[in-house]
Amino acid sequence: MRVFRPLVLSLLLVLGGGLTALSAQNREVSGKVLDANQQPLVGVAVLVDGTTKGVTTSENGSFKIQVPSGETVLHVTCLGYLPQKVTVPSSRNSITIYLQEDAIMLDETVVIGYGTQKKVNLTGAVATVGSKELENRVAHSLGNMLQGSVAGLNITTSSGKPGSTPSINIRGVNSINSADPLVLVDGVVGDLNRVNPNDVESISVIKDASAAAVYGARAAFGVILVTTKNGTAQDGKATVRYSGRFGWEEATTSTDYENRGYWSVYTINKFWQADSGTNYVKYNDHDMQQLLARVNDRTEHPDRPWVVEEIRNGRKQWVYYGNYDWWDMLFQQRRPVQQHNISLSGGTKDIKYLVSGAYDRQEGIQRAHPDVYNKYNLRAKLDFRINRWATLSNNTSFFSSNYKSLGDGSVDNTIAYSARHALANFPMKNPDGSWLYSTPYLDYKIANGRHILLNEGTHRNVDRSNDFSNTTRLVITPFKTLSITGDFTYRLYQNRNTSRSSAMNYREYPDGPLLAYDTGAGMNQLDEVVQTRNYYSANVYANYDETFADAHHVSATAGFNYETWASKNVSVAGINLSSINLDDLNLATGSPTEGAYGGGQNEYALAGFFARINYDYKGRYLFEVSGRYDGSSRFAPGNRWGLFPSASAGWRISEEPFFGNAKDLVDNLKLRASFGSLGNQNVRDSNGNQVYYTYMRLITNHDFDNYTFDGSIKGKYSSLGAPVASDLTWETAQQWDLGLDLTMLNNRLNFTGDVYIRDTKDMLTDGMALPGVYGADSPSMNSAELRTKGYELSVSWRDQFKLAGKPFEYSVGFNISDYKSVITKYDNNPNKSLTNLTKGDYYVGMEIGEIWGFKTDGFFKTTEEAQAYAKEVDLSYSSGRLTGGWQAGDLKFLDLDGNHIWGVGSDTVDDPGDRTILGNSLPTFSYGINASIRWMGFDASVFFQGTGNHYWYPHAQMMPFWGCYSYPYLSYLPTDFLGKVWAEDNTDAYFPRARAYSSSGGYLSKVNDRYLQNIRYLRLKNLTVGYTIPATLTKKAGIDQIRIYFSGENLCYWSPLKKNSKYVDPEAAINRSSDVSNNAYYPWAKTFMFGIDITF
Repeated sequence: MRVFRPLVLSLLLVLGGGLTALSAQNREVSGKVLDANQQPLVGVAVLVDGTTKGVTTSENGSFKIQVPSGETVLHVTCLGYLPQKVTVPSSRNSITIYLQEDAIMLDETVVIGYGTQKKVNLTGAVATVGSKELENRVAHSLGNMLQGSVAGLNITTSSGKPGSTPSINIRGVNSINSADPLVLVDGVVGDLNRVNPNDVESISVIKDASAAAVYGARAAFGVILVTTKNGTAQDGKATVRYSGRFGWEEATTSTDYENRGYWSVYTINKFWQADSGTNYVKYNDHDMQQLLARVNDRTEHPDRPWVVEEIRNGRKQWVYYGNYDWWDMLFQQRRPVQQHNISLSGGTKDIKYLVSGAYDRQEGIQRAHPDVYNKYNLRAKLDFRINRWATLSNNTSFFSSNYKSLGDGSVDNTIAYSARHALANFPMKNPDGSWLYSTPYLDYKIANGRHILLNEGTHRNVDRSNDFSNTTRLVITPFKTLSITGDFTYRLYQNRNTSRSSAMNYREYPDGPLLAYDTGAGMNQLDEVVQTRNYYSANVYANYDETFADAHHVSATAGFNYETWASKNVSVAGINLSSINLDDLNLATGSPTEGAYGGGQNEYALAGFFARINYDYKGRYLFEVSGRYDGSSRFAPGNRWGLFPSASAGWRISEEPFFGNAKDLVDNLKLRASFGSLGNQNVRDSNGNQVYYTYMRLITNHDFDNYTFDGSIKGKYSSLGAPVASDLTWETAQQWDLGLDLTMLNNRLNFTGDVYIRDTKDMLTDGMALPGVYGADSPSMNSAELRTKGYELSVSWRDQFKLAGKPFEYSVGFNISDYKSVITKYDNNPNKSLTNLTKGDYYVGMEIGEIWGFKTDGFFKTTEEAQAYAKEVDLSYSSGRLTGGWQAGDLKFLDLDGNHIWGVGSDTVDDPGDRTILGNSLPTFSYGINASIRWMGFDASVFFQGTGNHYWYPHAQMMPFWGCYSYPYLSYLPTDFLGKVWAEDNTDAYFPRARAYSSSGGYLSKVNDRYLQNIRYLRLKNLTVGYTIPATLTKKAGIDQIRIYFSGENLCYWSPLKKNSKYVDPEAAINRSSDVSNNAYYPWAKTFMFGIDITF
């Protein structure tokens, strides 16, 4: 034993020394993992590079890890962020790591029809927009937020009125029977602009036929899939998020109109005299001198009153010499807005919930009693795991809005009609407090009485909308590779509009009685319209996903969809209500002779079987086949069903073995191609109204205009609709798409490009004209075709670097798209007539949106020159409103065809006379540019959006552009307008010599190149600057995050149109169907908001 004792002691010493040495070779490194906003990241994996030894970060982003002594490399990964390798020197035991968001995320799943798919494996043209891209926007609708954000998604704002929604198309003109894209919110047909933007998790824009084929008959115009946020498992904890914004809106264009009585009267009389030889305002020289004496008085001077009482023509009269700004008196320049959002989410692994609410308030431009738009959103989502193979979810949403305004039927009517006869010398009220409506110095009524409506509050309009939707969904997963989904949706949405009018009281003479205008806009009447829609939808489908031998990946979807939709409209009107203040039809004591009641109802059903199969080999070769077999009740029984197939393929070149070392530079390189066929069941008549029974000749009732029974009851007659083609059926859109996806430099650079051709066949339109003896209109037939070609490009770069020891993150990106649509078949215009192009007619070879017009060569310098030219060339094509014949300062139209006759020839493409194609009205070329930075808690982003060359010839009654060349008696006269009018001492002017009605009945009504406006624009769509308070401070108050910021929308724009008119926004440069609506309209708005976001 004595021999072994030294050996045992020696062994123990050796083992102890070894353990001590081993311990000395390891050390502990602690640190935190933060994002670019210096917010802690939870659950980040921190591993010693090249090993499986690692830890995850705690709630405050901290970690501790044992690493070998000496220099060590940590590999840090987190879902949604770029992986990062960090070197830790042997001299450091503490480190802070900043991760950069992965904007590309190749492995991210993208929502597609009835399922999801990895972004990297997509073979169709699908663009996505995430919630982070929307969070800074302060627009009032989700549609406006998307403008310019996706290549090929064309969004135009149609009105500046609160609550108005934009028009949307995907990849341009899809059909002459235009319709909006299919919008699905969590898989259910919905309205994009009724979704709370704060509820949105992602938006998928499906642009090609292969990706949209599973939606068949509804997808010809593209598909937009909106996915809302879900609750998340947080061990029973709840997260509350609040966002509040306050600010104001004002017009994007000038509202600085002529407010000097002298120049208002002088200018309008000058134009009126040139046309009729008389004065519009019946003022004498003395009156004009009195106006001139006050021309610089911004307020009324005691020695120079603005209203004078005199005896003229044997009785007392008020004479008006004021300097009034009618726009400013009726409308406010700056109006407050506010937005509030709150959400509560949380749950466990078995139950997850999310409840959210939003309130958006816009005050409008009406000054005395502002019009107000209120919008409310509520959403509740619950996911309940019944057991390990079944999950039940419920998604309920509610939208409500109401818009209260004053005016005759609508705020648009009020603004438009107020644009007439309210010259700057006239006040709203007489000195005795009565309303000024009629004066002996005018043959018309001041502002058409709209100032009375806006101030008395007796003409009330309320537009209400409600939208309720509930979806219950059951998902059964009997195997890991198979899931079966069934859902049912009910949606009820209703619009209810009421409009009240009453008599308008006024006084014309100081000693005259108080008069009342009680017809037309002054009638004591209440109108009410209720539109109700009921929608039911049921889906049953299965998803299968399996990988064989680690190489062959197969996924499949198959199912059935059934939908029904029904509408019912009711309208009623009553007159002579017994109360001015109460709006109730029970108070009516009579009915109007016309429009006392009305209504209508429609319904349709759609059923479809759909399927999709995907296969890929090692993520390298990708194939997809899909299709849908649809039946629609809108067509005759023999033509109701249609098959819409598609196929696509992709090749990920970057996954090929030969790609080799290039993989270090290129993360993903993919070519893809697709072909598919889609249907369109949306059919419209010549008035743009939806047709639900295309196979029927419907009967319409009419009134005899000038024939009554018993002197009061109008006679009625019925007419039968146009004949119907026996084989009337679907429109179909066949589309080819070729795309390239490229991601480089560790997902920092991303490029996507697509080219496409779409052929729309069997478009429904009027067929060949029938002989007159038949006594019927042309039958509706599938007799037109359209081809659209286009391209789309998107490029983005995102990176970060250290600045002052903190991560500086930045990104830039842009997208562009362009298209061209040409009619390839149109049976109803074989002679290629140009007569009705502006009324919806077409011809083979026509590019949609083309503008035909005349060429000009400036103004005639002398009257002799003008008259000599009129003898050389027959100018009788436009002889209206040409008092005194052609003179110096008139526009010279060119005789392009050299036949000495200025005109339209045979008015056909082959013989257009002196007309030629001057441009195109469609904004086919569009683009968006974005950039952002984040550093030390500060963030800033900027977004520009614009369009390329497209053109607009102003409507004859577009007063903001034409001024007195339209109807000359405009209330809102552009300032210093005479400076743009030709005169002997102003021969370089933009407009010709002064003459009323030139644009509505004279030669300016003929489209020409001089006044054709290029309305391309670049708009600063959004600018946001914010600061996130460090979490170390907010955590002390029990708050996870606080961010304060400023955000502005539509802040400014650049456009050639500004040179010729500072009163027309390029997006407002549209010709409205109602003539008077072009006189004046609700101005487009720019928004300034200050906000705070709080999470706790």
